[in-house]
Amino acid sequence: MARKKKEEAQKTRQQLIEAAIEQFATRGVANTTLTDIADAAKVTRGAVYWHFCSKSQLFNAIWEQQLPLREIIRDRLSLSENDDPLLILREQFITALQYIAREPRQCALLQILYHKCEFNSDMIAECEIRKRIGFNYALLRATLERCIAANVISTQVNIDLTLIVFHGFFSGIIKNWLMNSDSFNLYQQAPALVDNILATLPLKRVSPGLGGKNDDHKREDDENEVCIG
Repeated sequence: MARKKKEEAQKTRQQLIEAAIEQFATRGVANTTLTDIADAAKVTRGAVYWHFCSKSQLFNAIWEQQLPLREIIRDRLSLSENDDPLLILREQFITALQYIAREPRQCALLQILYHKCEFNSDMIAECEIRKRIGFNYALLRATLERCIAANVISTQVNIDLTLIVFHGFFSGIIKNWLMNSDSFNLYQQAPALVDNILATLPLKRVSPGLGGKNDDHKREDDENEVCIG
């Protein structure tokens, strides 16, 4: 009996989290009340306070349970760690963008982060949320170092600068698409977008399969340097 009550309580708590994501993404965090969330979750206001003492605590619970995108998409990736590191990077970027484009919950979370939230001292800091769900700089750095070691990209690449550029590119693409998802087809254009981002890297050789005939643009090999885009 106690176990059943615990399971029901956990189910109600998750209902509140899911309702809060929907309401925050639609109304904005500041304009959403606990009553709005209770109504959306089809529970009483008292049930909300049983699990969360404030809206900020509920907001924080959303991000505390959220897995990084790289973990969510892991099972969708086909390449192994033994494959070309640049192709691995490309697949990860494309898969991440396409997942965002097709998953309403992920869209809602990013809509909250980019457009629907004014942070206060009781809430998890924006930079902390970005660390939790966004770029893992250590893993991306390691992949770029593997690309250099495999002689795929130039040894002259400034990895620190590249990380900043990549983060800016992807944040801008996602933020602009969330403002108007009809402005371009993120799912279909993900490969071309990623290839143009990777074009900022000075390549030493073509990675077989990079881009391909479906990406609507050709590669030109100028002796040692290859540009994508």
